[in-house]
Amino acid sequence: MPRKPKIAPLEAPGPALPPLPPDDVAQAVAAVLRPAIHLLLRSGIDYPRLAAELKTLFIEEAAAEIQRAGHATTDSAISLLSGVHRKDVRQWRESGRPPGAARPVALSARVFARWITDADYGGEQGGPRALPRAGPAPSFEALVRSVTQDVHPFTVLQELIRLRVASVEIQDGGEIVVPGADFVPPAGSREALELLAANLADHASAAVSNVLGAPPTLEQSVFAAGITPASAERLQALARQLWLRMRGEMIEEASRLYEADQDSPQARTRVRFGSYFWSGPWEPAPPAPPEVPPGDPEP
Repeated sequence: MPRKPKIAPLEAPGPALPPLPPDDVAQAVAAVLRPAIHLLLRSGIDYPRLAAELKTLFIEEAAAEIQRAGHATTDSAISLLSGVHRKDVRQWRESGRPPGAARPVALSARVFARWITDADYGGEQGGPRALPRAGPAPSFEALVRSVTQDVHPFTVLQELIRLRVASVEIQDGGEIVVPGADFVPPAGSREALELLAANLADHASAAVSNVLGAPPTLEQSVFAAGITPASAERLQALARQLWLRMRGEMIEEASRLYEADQDSPQARTRVRFGSYFWSGPWEPAPPAPPEVPPGDPEP
C-alpha cells in the first residue's frame, strides 16, 4: 500500500525560521482552542459540525500559504498541504465561500468613541458624561450629528439602549441620556460574538506573526499566581483604570490619523489595540524530590 507523502511546511519569502516542533505547535493550538470548544459545546455545536468548518479553513489557509510561497495553488498542492481530500478541495473551488469582506465599524461604536474622546462630551474623569437628549451641543443629538447626518439620533439612541450602552432618565423635567461604563454588548448577543471573533482573531494573528518571525508586534501580558481572590479583584480594578486611560488616548490619536489619511490611496491598513484580564484557579506544582548524590542510597 503506497504511503502518503510527508507534508513539509512551505518556505514563504522572508527570514529563515528554525524548525517548529509539530507536537509543541499542536499542544499550543489545543490550549488556545479549549475555551472555544467550551463555547461550542455550550451552544450545542458538536465535533462533526466543527470539523466541517475546519475543513474549509484548512483549505483556505493552505491555498493562502501556497500563494505566499510563490507556488501554483493547484488542487493537488492544496490537498497535500492541508490533508483534505482532493474531492473536497475541488468542491470548495467550485462552490466555496468567498473571503469575508471587511465589516464597517458599527455606527453605535463610532458614536460611543466620539462620546469618550471629544472634550465637549466628556466628564471630569475622562469618560463620557450624561447629555441632554436634544438641543444644541453638548447634547446627544448634537453628538450623533457630529458623526453622521444620514441616521436620525433617535435611531442611534435606540440601538445604544438595546446594547445596554446607554439609558434615558428624566431629570429636572427633561430627558437625559446616561452612558454606560463601557461599550460591552450583552452576553449572548450577536454583537458580543462579533467582538469575540474580531478581538481573538487579531490577538492570535499578532501572536502567530511573532512566532513565525515577522517584524515584532506588541503581544505581551503580566502574569501573577499564588494570590488571593481579593487581590485578583484589586488587580482587575487597576487593569480597568489603566485601560480607560489608554483607550481614550488611543482613540483620540486614531481619530486624528484617520481624518488625515482618509484621502490617501495608501490608506489600506487596519489596526486593533486591546487589553484583557482573566483570573482563575491555580494549583502550585508539587515540590521536586531532593537530589540524591551518586552512590548514596535512595531515601
